[in-house]
Parts: sequence; structure tokens; C-alpha cells
Amino acid sequence: MLTAIVSASASFMDGSAMIRGAVPTVSRPAVAPIMQVNVFDQMKDAADKAAKEVKGAAAEAIVKEKVAAKLAKAQEKYDIPEQYVNVMGGFFTSYMTEVYKAGNDVDYYEKVLTDLFRTVLERSKEPYKFEPFHKAMREPFDYYALGNDFASGVINAADSPVKGMEQITKIQEQVAAGDNVVLYANHQSEADPQIFSVLLDPIVPGFAEQTIFVAGDRVTTDLLAQPFSMGRNLLCIFSKKHIENPPELKSEKSRHNRNVMKEMGRMFKDGGKIIWVAPSGGRDRKDANGEYEVAPFDSKSIEMFRLMADKAGRTTHFYPLSMLTYNVCPPPEQVGGAVGEQRTVKFSPAALHFGEEVDLEEYQAGCVVDNFPADCVEGPEMREKLRDLLTEHIHSIVQENYSGLTEEMATHEAFKK
Repeated sequence: MLTAIVSASASFMDGSAMIRGAVPTVSRPAVAPIMQVNVFDQMKDAADKAAKEVKGAAAEAIVKEKVAAKLAKAQEKYDIPEQYVNVMGGFFTSYMTEVYKAGNDVDYYEKVLTDLFRTVLERSKEPYKFEPFHKAMREPFDYYALGNDFASGVINAADSPVKGMEQITKIQEQVAAGDNVVLYANHQSEADPQIFSVLLDPIVPGFAEQTIFVAGDRVTTDLLAQPFSMGRNLLCIFSKKHIENPPELKSEKSRHNRNVMKEMGRMFKDGGKIIWVAPSGGRDRKDANGEYEVAPFDSKSIEMFRLMADKAGRTTHFYPLSMLTYNVCPPPEQVGGAVGEQRTVKFSPAALHFGEEVDLEEYQAGCVVDNFPADCVEGPEMREKLRDLLTEHIHSIVQENYSGLTEEMATHEAFKK
């Protein structure tokens, strides 16, 4: 698609040649060599940056034209909902432009994009229906590999840190022994499961593949998200925000959610499961300063998993997980938008930090935070207070570790504003 970028971008001369042509041949006072080097380096950097920007703009123009042509041809054969034509056009253009600018194999990722495009078109004719528990579809077509291959084109994995490897080792040992593990995570990108896999598969094979993600209805009903979701192990639940919309489906959605809870209970009893859940119920958003912050956690969500674990009668371990992923595929500015939201991507690193296990037995004893009231007594009000304190405690760990990731990544070119 992009093997021949317009000649205007190709005609940008070597940075050093531009610099030579820009220096007048007149007598000047002697300049210290180090100053000359600094000035020339700055001029060369500016020239290189300008060349990249022109090449990037040229690439985007070519990609946009080719994607539009493909969509127009597809629209003749498939009944693609109108709102998805614009979404797919913007997303695919953004993706291939970033692949090119990153210097990745354009031909390879164009083939990956074609596979995704084909599955989206198939779903437009017959949307996939997700059961309460969806097992990753690996054959005859491997949707897990498709999602990872696609995400790898815009993830700078080489510069992506994974913190808390010692916790991952403990988790693997606990799961091997038949215990369950719940990862309480913040959630920033629709591609979080794929980013999770791209970063972890090379260093802990099988860990991400066996993880079960608690997924809201947006990623199971959006046509562009469906192929990615089909490749994951999912507990598919309708969120509180969407269960009453439309009203005539409330009963059906409530029944579906009850079946999800039954399936989850069975999993906890079976043991040996890793379950990822975002207790915030949605993606992080920017604060007043324009910085992403970890969204507040829902105490009822935290409590539900604790009660589920207790009822199963099998040991369950709870770990906080901080994810810095927004730069790869940012969430929209608005909250609670309609299915079919616009997507953009950016070639960028991401980061994970697995925090130390949180002992919920201490929570039950009223000792989850320092200096907890000595006169703590049992009762509904105290249980609610303890639940809220536990939630704040877990959230504070995720936030602290997340802040550490943002500080570490702040100097990376992709995160500079």
C-alpha cells in the first residue's frame, strides 16, 4: 500500500546536505567546535523532523485514498451500517499511517489489516452473539493471533516496561496449585487485552492466553471490536449503564447477567483461573490538567469478587494491576458514547505494573488500612465502611504504581506533548 510514497517526500535531501546549503559562505569569527556541533545537530534534527512530517502526511493521504476505495467496493457487496463506514475509514487510515511512520513492515501489516477488514465485513452481515462465557476462538481461524498481530503494529514493545515480574511468578504458582487469581486493574484502552498479550506473551508464554477478561457489552456489540473480542476468554456482562437501554431488553439482559454470575461461580469452584476486571466499570479519562488518572473503583464490584471467592470455598488471591495504555489507542473524550465510536491509534510504548497481593482476610478483620478504629464492630454499616476502605486501598495502590509508570515514561518521545 505504501511502498511508493509521493515523490515530494522522497525528494527531501539528506539532513547534512540541507545544513550545508543553509550556511552562508562569509567570514565569521571563530566558533568553538562544540557550539558548531550543537547548532548543526539541532538543525539536522529539525530537518529530519520536517522530513518525517512531510512523509507522514504524504503516507496518510495515500492510505486514506486506498482505504476509501476499499470501503466503497465493500459497501457494494456488504450492507455496512453507515456509521461504521466513517469509523473504519478513520481507524484503518490511522493504523497504516502509524505502521509506516514507525518503520514497520508495511506489506505484512497490510495483510493483517486485510484479515481484520474481512472479519469485520463478515460480522456486518451476521454479528457474532457472545454467550455469558466466551472461550477464545483459535480455530479454524485464530482470532487471538489476529488481535495480537494487529496490535503489535502500533505497540513499541521494546520500550514497554513490565513491572512486578515477581508477582507474576507467584500468580503462576498459585494458579498451578488450583487457586484462583483476580486482577483488579485500571482500564484505559479498548485494546487493553491485546496490549496485555503483546507485552506478556514473549516473557511469560501462556499467561495472557489463559486470562479471562470481564467485558462490557460495548466490546461485544461493536462491529469493529467483535473480531478482537472473539479471540479472548470473556465473561460478557451488560453494564449498569446499558442494562435498561432499550427498556424492552432489560429482562433479557438481566437474565444474561444472572447466567454470567452462575458461570463465574462455577469457575471459582473449579479453580486455577486468572480473571481480569476493571472495577471502575469503564476507561480512565483526563483530569482538569489534561492528564489521565485512574478512575474511581466501584466498591460493589470489589466486594462481589470477594463474596464469589468465599462462596466457592477455594483460595483466591487478589492483585492490583496498573496499566498505562491510553497512548496506543486513546479513549474518546466523551463518556458513554454510542456504539461505533471513532478510533485512532499511535505507535507508542505501553506499560504494566503488577502490585503485591492484597490480603482480603485482613480486610474482613478490619485491618486493611493503618490505624483502623479499635472499636470496630460487626454490622451492616461497618461492613459497608470496610468495603469502601478496601476499595480505596486497592485504588491507591493502582494509582501509586500507575504514577510511577507515567513518571518513567514521561521522557519517552511518544509521551511528550
